[in-house]
Amino acid sequence: MGIAGCLGGGGGGENTIRYLSDRGDSSDVVDDIITEFENEFDYTVEVTYTSRGTSTDEELQQMLAAGNPPDLVFDTSADAYRYQQNGNLATVTEAVQDVGLPDPVNVGGESYFAPTMVEPLMGWYRNDLYEENPTTFDTWLSEAQRVSEEEDINGFVVPTGQTNNADTSATQYLWQNNVDIYSGPSDDIEVTIDQGGNRERAVETYQWLQNINEYAPNGSGWEWGDGTQALQQGNAAALMSVGGLPILTIRQNRPDLVENLTPTAYPMPEGGQQDKWWAYMEGHVVRSDGEATEGAQEFTRFFSESERFLDFVLSAPLFQWPPTEELMNSDAMQENEVLSEHQEAVDLVRNNWDAFTTVLATGDEGAPNLTAANAYSEQLFGQSAEQLIVGNRSPEETVDWVAEELRGLQEE
Repeated sequence: MGIAGCLGGGGGGENTIRYLSDRGDSSDVVDDIITEFENEFDYTVEVTYTSRGTSTDEELQQMLAAGNPPDLVFDTSADAYRYQQNGNLATVTEAVQDVGLPDPVNVGGESYFAPTMVEPLMGWYRNDLYEENPTTFDTWLSEAQRVSEEEDINGFVVPTGQTNNADTSATQYLWQNNVDIYSGPSDDIEVTIDQGGNRERAVETYQWLQNINEYAPNGSGWEWGDGTQALQQGNAAALMSVGGLPILTIRQNRPDLVENLTPTAYPMPEGGQQDKWWAYMEGHVVRSDGEATEGAQEFTRFFSESERFLDFVLSAPLFQWPPTEELMNSDAMQENEVLSEHQEAVDLVRNNWDAFTTVLATGDEGAPNLTAANAYSEQLFGQSAEQLIVGNRSPEETVDWVAEELRGLQEE
């Protein structure tokens, strides 16, 4: 974790905006935007950079426990909705509605989350080992078996446990098999994963996950970087990840391997359609319990309108994508060198743009779903994969377990 105080000395108070972000790899652009903001407004921004993943949540909890909440946090839309429902957020309506950004956390006409990017899930496989893109559940299973047996390498990666990687992957597999985990409006969410046809399809999904794990390394507790390392080191021939995150690492460490990696969507049933594709939406939330709330609101709008906005997105191309289709079609995206080298990944994003959604938008007609947001916070579906693979529950028992856990969240 790195801490950077950008100009002006800091020291707290209503003129010092405390900013918590896990985008340290984009710090050059962020720091430039901060400098521009400080030159125009009478505020100082002190940013704490954490590593990606749960470290931001951990740091936030430590700051809250110490009675020093940040004013501004870079977080997901799901977490933003949880904070809003707990009464911890101030509005960022001008930074969203006046700028024309998506508005996933709109409550009573006010916006509480200013998106800066989307990060869609995406798989990568070794095209020198897989003869073609397997695409379906059955073909992935048979090809993972063939690769494992003929090439002396694990054919697939199955992350399990209380990690973002395991949670999103397990959820997406269920979505791919048309499992409606929930139903109902925001104020009356019902857990439906264990009901009727949803239960049958959920059991099928967990059975497939159990089967393909026979051709995977031990992925217990694996985060995104662990899967990438397995691919990079030749310990696995395919994985499901988030965007081009594996490519960004492998380009640096094993550039010779990049041309042997092809992007793919998650497996789906034979004849299935890509209706729901998990895309993280990340951006800014302003907490209402900090000392510089108004300053944080000003900075959020400034960031959303900054000429460096796309520079920030493109500081990690293939992994981070713009939050709007208009920005997706901008000259900056068209001219980016890394994107031009991976046109198949760009096409995959463009062709599935309308299917992108967040775990938050899983109520009826995309209504915000607090149960889903809380489940993501606890990584319950990653835990369900752990119950299946490590805990030796049957697929049927796993469905019962996760359904009970989800309903338990609603009772808290």
